[in-house]
Amino acid sequence: MGIIFQSRKALNFLLENGFVYTFRARQRKTGRDWVTDRRGGWKLANVYIQLIGSMGVESLETFEECSGFNSVKEWIDEIKRLNKGKLPHVGFLYLVELEEADGVTLRHGGVTL
Repeated sequence: MGIIFQSRKALNFLLENGFVYTFRARQRKTGRDWVTDRRGGWKLANVYIQLIGSMGVESLETFEECSGFNSVKEWIDEIKRLNKGKLPHVGFLYLVELEEADGVTLRHGGVTL
């Protein structure tokens, strides 16, 4: 099963920029995978997923400009919406990068880890 981006803003950022930071309530597998916009949806692209770390939403400000959202508040509101109105105390931040045809990931920019 691929990684699902139900948030149009995050998905569009990934497809337009080649990478995106995404916050997930639960830990997921890393490495090569594919992306879709819904459960049972079509494969949109191949991606490489890297765990940045476990953190609370108060740490998202560093990554906001590469999340697809206009502000941390907008990102947190979307996290709540996608988690049935609940904000996880701690979650997992991932870097998702598009893979080129030869399996090499596109290099991301903008945020120094």
